[in-house]
Amino acid sequence: MSNINMNGWLFLDKPIGITSNFVLQKIRRIFKNCKAGFVGTLDPLATGYLPIALGTATKLIRYIEKVNKTYVFTIKWGEQTDTGDSEGKIICKKNFLPEFKNIERKLKCYMGEIIQTTPKFSSVKINGLRAYDLARKNIPFETKKRKVFINDIKILETISSEKALFYVECSSGTYIRSLAESIAKSLGTVGVITELRRIGFGDCNKKLISLDYLLSLVHSDDQNKLVHPIDVVFKEIHKIQLSDKQLKKVLTGSFIEMNENIIPKNIGYDKMVLAKHANDFVALGLINKSNFHPKKLLIS
Repeated sequence: MSNINMNGWLFLDKPIGITSNFVLQKIRRIFKNCKAGFVGTLDPLATGYLPIALGTATKLIRYIEKVNKTYVFTIKWGEQTDTGDSEGKIICKKNFLPEFKNIERKLKCYMGEIIQTTPKFSSVKINGLRAYDLARKNIPFETKKRKVFINDIKILETISSEKALFYVECSSGTYIRSLAESIAKSLGTVGVITELRRIGFGDCNKKLISLDYLLSLVHSDDQNKLVHPIDVVFKEIHKIQLSDKQLKKVLTGSFIEMNENIIPKNIGYDKMVLAKHANDFVALGLINKSNFHPKKLLIS
């Protein structure tokens, strides 16, 4: 099987109990140590949607990492841990368990823009070091507050008197553990995440594959069939075709004049497009006044 030059996307269902980076290294070995990267870190406790970019697709990560994410998560009432999830040490207990109607009413306060404090057990860097490393070593530090946006949030069901299942669609950078703690606090109690699953990632509405299934296809060409083309992460993005002469200019970073007749009529100025030469995607850029301005080269 030849997959050294594999380019595209895998949409992986990350299993519980392992880091996103562990998954990435497994994928790299499967695809002959090709260049790879993931988008949107998931904690070891979390499962679900983990996009993996292979080859030239890694150059597009920055253009999709800010998309909205969708999660389902379970809060256990009455306990708070130092990590915000069930893996941490219990630091507070309360006997009060909120009722469904009160939870439903309180969630309305979380629609729209909210302010969050980044958890100390997170992958954010503090003076070049990961926050979770500092927290585990009991080194004092402060994390920053950030604005995030909640598009939709609702309680799906009460699993028991102690647990409830929630759904949320939120902006990139939202910490679900912090959100759960805030919800619990506003209800007069404490809470901790016991289950967290990412079920949506922007417009990447593709069926997820399991890591075990991918590993079972070692030495099989069926692995390659699971890799989606690099443009799949952009919803209805327009493509333009370059000539040999235009390609040479684009590869130097220069803009090129496009014939208005070959620019899609429904595309406006300053719209992102993908440029192709023959059958290969070569650049991501903007159309402005019938000119194509390359912003990211996908080949060297």
